[in-house]
Amino acid sequence: MRTFKVKGMHCGGCGRNVSKALKQHFGEDAEVEVDVEAGEVRVADLADPQVVSFILDGAGYPVQQVND
Repeated sequence: MRTFKVKGMHCGGCGRNVSKALKQHFGEDAEVEVDVEAGEVRVADLADPQVVSFILDGAGYPVQQVND
């Protein structure tokens, strides 16, 4: 899984918004893990990191860093 460090997640609602935005694009079966406290979103390696960053930015959670 690839880890995206994001800015702006403060609560469980934020985590649900992030997960929903990614699953709308990649499908309900997409591997998405959200850690609100760490400010991290983990997505399956098959997902294009530029697309994931675009989706997260569009949802209001700008990507700060991407780690493989």
